[in-house]
Amino acid sequence: MDWADPNIVYSQSQFGNLTRYDKRTGERLYLRSFEGKGEEAYRFDWDAALFISRHDHKRLYHGVNKVLRSDDRGESWREISPDLTRGVPKELHKLMGRTWSIDELISKASFAHIVTIAESPLDEDILYAGSGDGLLHYSHDGGKNWSRGQLTGLPEFARIHHIIASSHDTSVAYAACHDFFTGNFKPYLYKTTNGGQSWNLINANLPEKGVTYTIGEDHVNPDLLFVGTMYGVYMSNTPSVNWVKMTSGLPASMCVMDLDIQQDENDLVISSFGRGVYILDDYSPLRQMTPETLKEEVVLFPIEEGLMFIQADPLGFPGVGFQGASYYTTPNPEVGAVIRYYIKDAYKSLKDKRNDAEKKLREEGKDIRHPSYDDLKKEAAEEKPYLLFVISDLEGQVVRTLKQAMGTGVQQVIWDFRTSPSGPVSLTPFDNSVPWNSPELGYMVVPGQYLVNMYRVDAGQMKSIAEPQVLTCRPLHKTSYPPSEQVILDRFNKEVARLARVMSAADAHLNHLQGNLPYLELAVRSASTVQPQWLADLTGIKARIKAIGEQLNGDGLLVKFEGQGRMSLKGRVDLIVYSLWTTTSRVTGTYERAYAEAREDLDGVLGDIRELDTWIKSLEQMLESAGTPYTPGRFPEWEKD
Repeated sequence: MDWADPNIVYSQSQFGNLTRYDKRTGERLYLRSFEGKGEEAYRFDWDAALFISRHDHKRLYHGVNKVLRSDDRGESWREISPDLTRGVPKELHKLMGRTWSIDELISKASFAHIVTIAESPLDEDILYAGSGDGLLHYSHDGGKNWSRGQLTGLPEFARIHHIIASSHDTSVAYAACHDFFTGNFKPYLYKTTNGGQSWNLINANLPEKGVTYTIGEDHVNPDLLFVGTMYGVYMSNTPSVNWVKMTSGLPASMCVMDLDIQQDENDLVISSFGRGVYILDDYSPLRQMTPETLKEEVVLFPIEEGLMFIQADPLGFPGVGFQGASYYTTPNPEVGAVIRYYIKDAYKSLKDKRNDAEKKLREEGKDIRHPSYDDLKKEAAEEKPYLLFVISDLEGQVVRTLKQAMGTGVQQVIWDFRTSPSGPVSLTPFDNSVPWNSPELGYMVVPGQYLVNMYRVDAGQMKSIAEPQVLTCRPLHKTSYPPSEQVILDRFNKEVARLARVMSAADAHLNHLQGNLPYLELAVRSASTVQPQWLADLTGIKARIKAIGEQLNGDGLLVKFEGQGRMSLKGRVDLIVYSLWTTTSRVTGTYERAYAEAREDLDGVLGDIRELDTWIKSLEQMLESAGTPYTPGRFPEWEKD
């Protein structure tokens, strides 16, 4: 993709068939060049090298058996190198133990092509080119002159699969090579520190069986490297290379053919052979994972600036809307500020510790003692500790707490820039099977700085375990209203949150009372003597609940009569919570009116519910005195004989 114009995309199929696609018009322009009159045909690899200069977005490099350059987005090409391959072989190598006739083979020049091209991001004149038949060349004058680099230990006809030039030093470059086509599975990873003259192996502790296809260098920390192999991705972040396999979220033995780094987001993007594309979101904590950091018990990393926005639903509803299962999408990362931390050791329960001790005794050939009843009782009663992240403003006012299970290694938790929801506590998971269902959300805080504290909660005791970090929240999109409006919005949201908490609690309590009515009715009928007053009370309570419910949530019969539902008391608050709180918009007159009217009528509804609650408690007391069966919420009375 053209880094200066995202509407322009270059794409090629096998053997260099290159096109330029314009997303604005939907048109494709064929760009592949051809040899001069009377000259030997250009030889393109199955995956011919293609590179857009970082110094000029109109400049392209294309690999044949020579290096081609275009300065007009591929519309015309010129050669900037001689043939940088071994050329068409005069003798065929033995395959499967014998030689082959030319009639039995499709082509005898299948590896004599330029398969990778690199340009120094620091100096446009420094170029590298690698061939499929084992040659690596470099130029320090923009392609006028080329020299051959020496790669220690590389088999003669190995493939120079991928070259990158360092973002930090013009003398440094890396190459991932392999000899897979001969059945050799060894890694061949190289680094030059003299501009391409000599290359030394940096395989270090890579597995002996693990073909190396691609390599990447972090743009901030020159010691942080990534390599893609036939059996996964590895990283190293120390001056002396030490490779560590990256496993979380990846198939165990995935062949990684290519990787790239999205520098704005610090994302590692890897392409597998037939198993899709994977993205490691913001790998920046790896820059800080030094040997010193790994010795720490807990580290809360500095937090990247959080960009505040409301995620769009381009298909009308979240996800694929009504497009169906055949419409492929993959979820975006969660919206919010990413809080990353490191924990050295995994949590071990009392039972885990006992099992470890028993395993050690078993390995030493010693007898295992049966645990005592008290020990087993402690194991059964033990609660798992957990992490608690407390987010507060700079005045110390807590705006959100986030609970996280204990893990090990680099972990993360995401804050969605919102306060806790105002509605009643619910343990029922959110049902997202219906596209128009919306989870209950708190309101979005104002942009600015916040403080993140990390605690461990163990046996009810809360202990700070890491230095707090500052989190800066900034709007992704510019707004057309001044910062003073943000203060007004925040004040309004806080008032609405207070009102919404009480309004939804009142509605939930009314539903609770409604849910208890069948129990009360059955208890009345189960009494040894049915009191007429109890039946009258039940009838009156039912009618009162219905009347209050209509006041809170509207009259369903009136909807049928008038053809449209009137705005209910709770509906006024829900209008704000589910509309204003899902935007970054300022307060409108409609929302101000809805708040004022809901606040004005709430006291009357709360008074009615209190009276109803007292009425029900009185009935429950009479049922308890009469010895009727238990009903939910009624504490049993007991007097000893």
